[in-house]
Parts: sequence; C-alpha cells; structure tokens
Amino acid sequence: MAESLHSVLINDFAPRLPLGLRENLSLKEQRTEYRLKFGARRTCVAYQVDGHIISEGNKCDYLVLAKQEENPQNNNWKAIFIELKGTDVEHALKQLDASMSNKKLKHNSINERHARIVAKSFPASKSNPKFEAAKRTFKEKHRCSLKQVSSGSPDLVA
Repeated sequence: MAESLHSVLINDFAPRLPLGLRENLSLKEQRTEYRLKFGARRTCVAYQVDGHIISEGNKCDYLVLAKQEENPQNNNWKAIFIELKGTDVEHALKQLDASMSNKKLKHNSINERHARIVAKSFPASKSNPKFEAAKRTFKEKHRCSLKQVSSGSPDLVA
C-alpha cells in the first residue's frame, strides 16, 4: 500500500486513538468534547498534535485522519484538524492555521481537509465578521472547510 500521513506519523508518534474502523469518535480535554460522526464506518486514527507532533509555537489539539473509502487500492484520506477551546476563538484560528501550515502535517495522501473549533460557547453574534473572514482565508489558503462546533454536539464529516 502507498505511504500515507498516518504511516509517516506512526513511526514517531503513538496515536491518541489507534487506527480502527469506527462510525464516530470522541476527543475530550478538560470539559470540552469533540464528537465526530462519519455517517458510515471508516478506517480512522486520531493523533494529539499539541505537545507531541508539534511542541513549539501555535498548534491545534488533535488531528483525525480518516480513509476516504474502504478500498485497499485507494490511499486518499481526510484530515480533520481540531482545536478544543473554552471561548478564545481568535487564538484557536491561529493554532489551526499554524498546524495546517506545518510541514510535518502535510502529505499528498490528504485530499480533503477540515478545521474545527470546538468551544463551550462562542461570541453571541452569529455572523462574526472575523470568523467569516477566517472561513474565506482557510478556504483559499488551506483548501479546507472551517467550522465552529459546540462542545458535545455531533459534527458530521461524511
């Protein structure tokens, strides 16, 4: 099988959740929880980025890698970058941007990228101009979707 980002990372880092077939997964830190649902069982793995893969500067909390299809010949993966926050959404944007720009977390097997800020609460304004601008920047710079997810709420990434 062709090399993937997972096969590169596994040589140096122990996953937070080992490679396995799952329909959903949950990552928790303090009192903030990210719940990911795939809609179907898929091969996935979760790595802790902060303090493990990246130890200096801004970095997100987790990276989830999930196979696009359950086909042995297909080596296309989704990457979901996750920052668990209390409330500081602006800092979370910097952490996600830095992680997605880090050469350790770039690989040609990743053909779909997602960024998630998970918080217990978000600023009251639904149409936060800074966040709307950040969504455009992430789409242009990282070719990925950026979304805010409330702690404990399911996030569907089909």
